[in-house]
Amino acid sequence: MSTPIPPTATRVRKGAFSLQADSAPTPTPFSCQPTAVALSPEAGDKGDAVEVLCGQVIDGEVSPTKWTMKLTSIQSIEAEDDVKTSLVMYALVHDGETVTFVVQPSPTAKAWTGRVTVIALAIGGEVGGTPPVSEAEWPMVGPPVEKTDEAPAADKTPAVKATPSGPGA
Repeated sequence: MSTPIPPTATRVRKGAFSLQADSAPTPTPFSCQPTAVALSPEAGDKGDAVEVLCGQVIDGEVSPTKWTMKLTSIQSIEAEDDVKTSLVMYALVHDGETVTFVVQPSPTAKAWTGRVTVIALAIGGEVGGTPPVSEAEWPMVGPPVEKTDEAPAADKTPAVKATPSGPGA
């Protein structure tokens, strides 16, 4: 029996986050605005059972897992932001569009890519000394996949790194 490898906790800091609209030649980096980014799964719902005429009951089918990008970001909404480097401004301009994302929680962590539907973010907040933040839950198109060198961020169907599975893997 082999000795188990102790887990290594990955801290979320000094990471990278970018979005790329289909019409953009390169990704737009937003690494210095989010205070939290998480790719969150939600178990699929089980449909209702259906009783048929003969009395048999057909179990409902389980729907696929739904993925959401949950993020919190500072609001960088300065008037001189003509190039839309603000995540709030980007979300406003691309509201309703499905774009490619890349998230890497830290320099030593795996990078994840996929597609997410952008929804406009809140602008403004409480009066006072605390800078306003925007929170969002953007629906993803399918699960995230590990970004590999073979899968540039702009790909609409990112490559998946093969991992062994099944008995003896």
